[in-house]
Amino acid sequence: MTARPKPLKLGCSYGVRFSPDGTRLAVLGRDLVLWDVAARQKLWRGKFIAHMSGMAFSPDGSQLAIKSTTGQMAVVDAQAGQLLLNFRNKKDGEGCGPAWSPCGRYLADGGWDGSLRLREAQTGEVLFTQVHAGEMLRAIHTIDAVDGGRRLLVLHGVKSVDEGLLQPPDYCSVWDWPLRTGGGRVVLSLPGLMSCAPSPDGEYLAVLHHAGGTEFLSMYALADGCCLGKVPVEAGGGTGNGLRWLPDGSALGRIGKGKLLFYGWPGLGVLAQDAFTYPCALDFLPGSPLAAIGSWEAGMLMDVNVYKETA
Repeated sequence: MTARPKPLKLGCSYGVRFSPDGTRLAVLGRDLVLWDVAARQKLWRGKFIAHMSGMAFSPDGSQLAIKSTTGQMAVVDAQAGQLLLNFRNKKDGEGCGPAWSPCGRYLADGGWDGSLRLREAQTGEVLFTQVHAGEMLRAIHTIDAVDGGRRLLVLHGVKSVDEGLLQPPDYCSVWDWPLRTGGGRVVLSLPGLMSCAPSPDGEYLAVLHHAGGTEFLSMYALADGCCLGKVPVEAGGGTGNGLRWLPDGSALGRIGKGKLLFYGWPGLGVLAQDAFTYPCALDFLPGSPLAAIGSWEAGMLMDVNVYKETA
């Protein structure tokens, strides 16, 4: 019997993401680091822009898009670990993203000023902008599904209104590529939305939200917004709201307060939970028990037993 490899220490890691073919792992911390998953070897390390906060592999895995806390974006050659293009767009301000188009030619990202932008990935030229006044675009997800990732899901956080006015609910919109003005379709409106995650097959949308002082994990059908399940969950803390589906769609991983929690689907029952120090990011390797866990202190690449019984 072949012994399982020991967990690999990733250090301080704000973001973790496996390449599309699963052979490499990108780890975003003070630097951007690329690992060979099978060999457990570091391929390269680079600090391409200051204060990196978000990243995404291109569909073919050849490039990495990165974004900073100031909104600055850049594209890195994932093979050589070299900067290909700095967009020099610091004035755009903080926000979410980036996300690649399925053809790999374009990059979308969102701003905390409500701006949804589309850029040419090889030049940085802005091709499309739509401003959502009074909102923060808090997250962007590519809906992979069977259609080759031809949709984009955006989480809209509606900013507080003046006293005495009715607070509109937060909501999620779905966009088809290529992005066009007015092209977004609202698929879910819900007060207190904290995070969301579309399922791998594009059928479901898992959301964490709060109401009446209680946090809930709920499941909705993406096609019609129908609620399919809802359970109260323990409150998170700090970055304790992140959701990530297992690649086979059988369960959801959640970043909790000092722990990882796994909820089965259907049902949303707790399958497992593991203590972890300051977790903040999560990704799974398809067809494998391997999970990359980002942590503000000490991330890990390790096997995760999702289907063990909890005490």
